[in-house]
Amino acid sequence: MRIDTTPTGRVIAYDALRVFAIVSVVGIHSLMPYRDLLAPDTPVRLLDDLLHYAVPLFVFISGALVWGRPWPSHPGAYRRFLVRRGTAIGLPYLAWAAAYALIFTASADKPLEAVREVPALLASGHIWYHLYFIPMLLTFYLLTPLASRAVRFSPELLVVGAYVLRIAAGPELAELARDLLGTQGWSWATHVLTHLPHMALGAWFAMRLGVLPRIFMRSWPASLAVGFGGLLAIYAEWLPAPIDGWTRVLFPAAMAAAVLGLVLAAFALEPRLEPHARTVTALGALAFGVYFVHPLLLEPVFRAVAAADASWLWLTGWFGVLVFAIATGGSFAVAEAFSRSRLTSWLVGLPPAHQGQGITKN
Repeated sequence: MRIDTTPTGRVIAYDALRVFAIVSVVGIHSLMPYRDLLAPDTPVRLLDDLLHYAVPLFVFISGALVWGRPWPSHPGAYRRFLVRRGTAIGLPYLAWAAAYALIFTASADKPLEAVREVPALLASGHIWYHLYFIPMLLTFYLLTPLASRAVRFSPELLVVGAYVLRIAAGPELAELARDLLGTQGWSWATHVLTHLPHMALGAWFAMRLGVLPRIFMRSWPASLAVGFGGLLAIYAEWLPAPIDGWTRVLFPAAMAAAVLGLVLAAFALEPRLEPHARTVTALGALAFGVYFVHPLLLEPVFRAVAAADASWLWLTGWFGVLVFAIATGGSFAVAEAFSRSRLTSWLVGLPPAHQGQGITKN
């Protein structure tokens, strides 16, 4: 199967998925106030749960683009890889994490105690609720030489091994990390073990894309139905008691089906996206910046509503939609503004070739 790309070599389907995933992430965080206001089985809360395909989808894309590529054999490849990847996401992470650390410590009841917590929170990414993604991704980057070779030996074995590790030993390994590294170590290990299969699944997809049967590539409606149907059944607790104990197995399987369905749908839609390739890739390139920015737009709203004791606004329906729309549009606008200057473009993860140009000009 042909992989369509833009003139800059970016895969249109992956950029479309990035946009879809980051909008979903903003949706998750815009819905957070409802977790204290509504019961778990209400439609809004179930929507919040279902949107959590977003991070697995991002990790899948990273697996396809990082683990799914040949590993260079020349000397110093690993060091150069880590420097390049670490600089691209590590430096923006430190800058944004510093901003969120200031908010965290300034709003704490005991600021001095909060300051002492900052190093561990930075290491795990829990200085703010969304930043755990970066330390987890850096961990996957550290594993890239081994994973890249493993996926070329047997992509299927890598995927099966990752899922077996998560299902059979994930919670136990996370508890071991807690014993060795404390609560933040447990959080980091939990995220890594939870999303390791999604990274492996992306690598498998990249390796097998050209030889996958046509019937499989067209199976995205069935995959979406099975995946999201299974997730909804788990979240809504529709499963009978004997099956409920199997959610440790069923949940990863349902999430894998949902993510694969979304990926297959994006590749099926690629021909329709080609006329809009520049727009799709421009928005996809801004997704990293939106990821960092959007909580800064949501936090003042959350605090203002809480300070005014106006939580009833969330129950009007229109207010939540308005907050989501403003946070999404505002975050893309801020990320675009940062992309236009060499002084700030690195904050949204743009490569050197784009710096100072403004992403919408490319």
